[in-house]
Amino acid sequence: MNAPAWRIWLVTALVCGWGILAIRFFYRQQWPMAGLCVLLMIVNGITLWRLTKHGK
Repeated sequence: MNAPAWRIWLVTALVCGWGILAIRFFYRQQWPMAGLCVLLMIVNGITLWRLTKHGK
């Protein structure tokens, strides 16, 4: 799959942003929000992996 460069950068920024928010919510002990952020970080990480894997 040939994804445009802007989409790869956008998903990368989303993964970083969700990770940062997860850490902030973790330190504030707001577990549901931290869990949601971790889940969204994983989903965007999988999307990033699918966009950047080669050999298809």
